[in-house]
Amino acid sequence: MGIKIDTITWKKNLEEIISRLENRDKLRENLLRLTRELTRKCREAVFHIHSKNFQRAEETLAEAKELVDKINEYKNTEPILYYSGSVNSAFTEYVEASTLYNIVKNKRLISLSELEVTIPAYLAGFGDVIGELRRYALTLVKENKIDTAWEILRLMETLYVELSRLSYPEALLPGLRHKMDVARVIIENTRKDILFYEKSSELIQALEKANRLVSEKGEA
Repeated sequence: MGIKIDTITWKKNLEEIISRLENRDKLRENLLRLTRELTRKCREAVFHIHSKNFQRAEETLAEAKELVDKINEYKNTEPILYYSGSVNSAFTEYVEASTLYNIVKNKRLISLSELEVTIPAYLAGFGDVIGELRRYALTLVKENKIDTAWEILRLMETLYVELSRLSYPEALLPGLRHKMDVARVIIENTRKDILFYEKSSELIQALEKANRLVSEKGEA
């Protein structure tokens, strides 16, 4: 005696599942587009910050915030997509750019509630901004603003110390431990570079002073 199994109902059910998957795939593609655009805007903002074009940086960050708002719409409707690696990476870039802008332009550290991103992205962004602060500090050194460069280095050290205290599993704060390992090297290299430029500047000033004295004696 054969077994008759109703496959018609199952096929209809499968069609419904496929339809839902197709819709989710479209949402996923749109989300990836948003995250790529957000990443591009943030990198553009960082370029403008280092170029001291703060008006353009602010405009670009405003455009980035609009993208963040669109991405956040996925939080309740598509949490599986929202809590994905692409969103976390893009949000990290946004935190990094926003933090750099507020440090350089407004002399302040921006809060989680202001940025409206996930906690892992917020902390990872602060980890990454240490590298951009090194770049900023070296620019200050070239402008002979040694004291300000030391202040930036102290800020880098503070961020490193505070973030290093967060000894949570990789599943909760993906990549943060590695970022701190990288940050430690960045900070040490920055300290050496500032000290080198400072000593070189002192040596140049001493030589110039000595040359002036020799010249004055010769004229006398």
